[in-house]
Amino acid sequence: MDHSRVPPAGVRGNDWRELSVAAPDRFEPELPVSVVIAYYEAPEALELTLAALEGQTYPRELFEVVIVDDGSSEPLVAPAGSPLAVRVVHQEDRGFGLARARNTGARAANCEILVFLDCDMMPEAGWLSEHARWHHAACDALTLGFRTHVEVDGIDAAMVRTRPGSLAELFDGRPTERPEWIEYHMTRTRGLTSDDDDLFRMVTGGNLGVSRSFFEYAGAYDESFTQWGGEDTEFGYRAFVRGGLLVPVPDAMCWHQGAGAKPSDTESASLDLQQAKLSQIIATEGFRYSVPGRSFTVPRFVVTIDPGDPDAQRSTAEQVLAGKAHDLVVWIAEPDGTADDPGRERLRRQLGGDPRVQFGPARQAVEAIPAAPFHVSIPAGATVDSSVVERLRRELGNAAQATRTLPGGEAAQIVRTRHLHRAARLGMSLEDYTQLFAQDRPAATPRSLGKLGRIIAGAGRDARRVRSPADALNVVRSLSTLLANAAGWRTRRFTGRLRRTARKRRLATKRLAYRTAKKALKPRRPPDYHDSELQPAQYRLGPEMVAVGPRAENVFAASGRVSSEIGPHTEALIVDTPEHARGAGPDTPALVVALSESDPRASVAAFDAESLNPLNWPVDHSGHGVALGPPERVPREKRPPHAAGPDKRTVCQSAHHVVDASAYHDDSLSRAGTLAALAATGAVVHIIDGDAELHHALGSELYALMVDDGTLTADQHQREAFSIAMRRIALRDHSLRARVRQLLAPAGLCGPPLPIVTILLATRRPDRVAAAIDAVASQTYPRLELVLALHGEGFDRTEIDRQLHGLKHPARVVEAPGHLPLGAVLNAAAAEASGSLLTKFDDDDLYGPEHLWDLVLAHEYSRAPLVGKGAEFVYLEGSDVTLHRFRGGGERYITTQSIAGGALMVTRHCFDDVLGWRPLPRSVDQALIADVVGSGHRAYRTHGMGYVLVRHGEGHTWQADDDYFLAQAHETRSGCDLAFAGIAAPGSPEG
Repeated sequence: MDHSRVPPAGVRGNDWRELSVAAPDRFEPELPVSVVIAYYEAPEALELTLAALEGQTYPRELFEVVIVDDGSSEPLVAPAGSPLAVRVVHQEDRGFGLARARNTGARAANCEILVFLDCDMMPEAGWLSEHARWHHAACDALTLGFRTHVEVDGIDAAMVRTRPGSLAELFDGRPTERPEWIEYHMTRTRGLTSDDDDLFRMVTGGNLGVSRSFFEYAGAYDESFTQWGGEDTEFGYRAFVRGGLLVPVPDAMCWHQGAGAKPSDTESASLDLQQAKLSQIIATEGFRYSVPGRSFTVPRFVVTIDPGDPDAQRSTAEQVLAGKAHDLVVWIAEPDGTADDPGRERLRRQLGGDPRVQFGPARQAVEAIPAAPFHVSIPAGATVDSSVVERLRRELGNAAQATRTLPGGEAAQIVRTRHLHRAARLGMSLEDYTQLFAQDRPAATPRSLGKLGRIIAGAGRDARRVRSPADALNVVRSLSTLLANAAGWRTRRFTGRLRRTARKRRLATKRLAYRTAKKALKPRRPPDYHDSELQPAQYRLGPEMVAVGPRAENVFAASGRVSSEIGPHTEALIVDTPEHARGAGPDTPALVVALSESDPRASVAAFDAESLNPLNWPVDHSGHGVALGPPERVPREKRPPHAAGPDKRTVCQSAHHVVDASAYHDDSLSRAGTLAALAATGAVVHIIDGDAELHHALGSELYALMVDDGTLTADQHQREAFSIAMRRIALRDHSLRARVRQLLAPAGLCGPPLPIVTILLATRRPDRVAAAIDAVASQTYPRLELVLALHGEGFDRTEIDRQLHGLKHPARVVEAPGHLPLGAVLNAAAAEASGSLLTKFDDDDLYGPEHLWDLVLAHEYSRAPLVGKGAEFVYLEGSDVTLHRFRGGGERYITTQSIAGGALMVTRHCFDDVLGWRPLPRSVDQALIADVVGSGHRAYRTHGMGYVLVRHGEGHTWQADDDYFLAQAHETRSGCDLAFAGIAAPGSPEG
């Protein structure tokens, strides 16, 4: 069984009881598990824990043990002769490093299911099976094991291994203690099935199971927690808000070695500081006290102002910002294809300086601010009062979503974020999800009596489990709280109804007059286009063109600039066949291009790259695939659990892969158009039944990627590599501009030309000139030139001229005195450039052959004057490792300096507008980025593959040791692994 085929949980709220899971006696383990143990100088405790793990009923060949030594003074060595598959990973001692140790263990683990275990916790024999059976049923579950404290004096590993029964029998007669706070929260939340927003309080990392995919999707542990306390709660909060299902598993029992102790004075002081930290990042009542005027790192509300007229959006946004609720961020939703709109740029400059305002596509607000527990949407131009957000929250209650009619008749909506995330993983709209899983359960009549009966029945069940005075006290507390809340809620509801009725009567006449006046004065606005209704592109494609014939019209359906009627200025006639041209009239002066006589790819419907592109592509995925049609038409071994149409771009992007079959399409050409457009968004497409016509329509490269079975089982890194390769080819070969170039170039008519790119290469190191020129020569982008700036003395001009003579692209040399700062040298090189795009190569960094294509394509679809790649891949020459860091930071508009200087590209117009590089000796690239963004231009960061920052340990303008980079690594590979970085193909000699 492949864990990628395990579906997400489809249950109401957090009611884990609705999940279909195998009973313990019928559970058949299939999936491998990694047990991750964080360790620090506790060899005796670890020995007992490993001895207990040897007795697990889960098949030994299906689990491994990864121990992370958090810098013990005596480094831990893997136990010799252990029957378990045990590995030890070491990390540097940087103080309290529990969060970092768990992340290190998760990265080192080989299996998809992760179960975290503290090194002083001895699990019962069925512990791992109890965790794993839930992860065989849901890919987004967090299984919460339980613990009992016991003293283990006199117990050794041999006694644990040879015990005849359970650990409970081994410890029989010893004093035990269960954490009261866990029992209290289990009672308060009815076993974690209530609708409370703070169920995550139960999450503890010492006995916790989670899938690797969901662990990474939730963001893993926050490594900024470097002192005792809070890291488990914070991770649990993010996982819960991301829609994770919290499952209490009492039978996943561990025995904690040693009695539970009250925190020491030092720990109490640390916890007090950590609680202050948690108030910034956990936006739930009980963790923060929000007073008017306060803002926090993680806002409680994200208020999206729906797409519309920029002035209307500004008006509504300013009303929200001036409201009583300050613990929020306003998200200005930008329609697709409006990046260069003057009104939208003005709006960015008006509101962009406010730290509580962000901009982006409406559908990306949830992913941009994933930890905010509530998302609100308000129509542009709506008039709102100062309490609109607070009123929406009150009307929401415990539901998944709620709406409120605004004074002008518009509807505002509030949604719990966890339901948005779970609906997306299920491949469903929020409305469909709410109808299926989030609706209230049918209640008995009368409702209040039925609820009272359930409270009494629950209290009776809890009373039967009382074993101590503390248990009895917890039952009394829980029952008192429930009754007090019920009485208080009914009182408030009754008085609130009276106030609302009186207010409605007072305002009814005024509201009617207001609506009538507003309708008379309100200007008409064009309707918004939904996800499946993209606006036709209005930018020029070159000569005036006319499409004649159903196939030709379909090719350019995404453009509003290609007509179907011949006019006096028509320059090119695109027809299905020569017969269609004869039908257009014998006297047409236009050049005729017949699709039937052109490259088969030219007959595929082209897409608008400014609307369909990988903007905000998520590196984290749902853990499963989706089908473009009914899943039952896919062979069982490749069948995904859910379907999502090609118009559900966000769902397809977030899926592990998208499965396509010929049965979902009318013919191969329409199929090719759908798949190419989907690939352009970054979705990983897998074709189960290709054919020769589809092969020719897509092109050999894209077709080969889509039929590769590796897409089905790709890990996170491989999935990203597939996505990048597919989107690159789709954007290069199937966009509107590409299609025009394909059709008109053979006939000698100019379409939208590829821009000339000037590579600026400044170097002080004569020994690296040859390799730098080779990097330029390796680029597949056809229209480039090189300006080589020799900075200082010692260069062999004769040899350099010989090397440049062999370069198939134009090249010029600029010589600069050694005393000039780097910025001045780059400006001198730029003065010799003739390209409309300027890009910078560093002499010691590594570049893949498609690097320039990546930047040009990113510029084309983002329309940002400055684009680039982050230094995600770094080769450390001293440590001889290649690492990947900052995963998931690409395909975003940026305002920070997160683009690598050796991988940026800027338009000549923008470069001149900011007066080029500052004449500085170092940090010139970051200064340029700051100048571009500060001048109101947009900057865009594409993916990081195909570029490697090389660190030699010396000679860099920016000094940082290897540990600085290693601490940021998500993944490392030994040696200079070019295939890992997307420069060389896997298995090639270079890789």
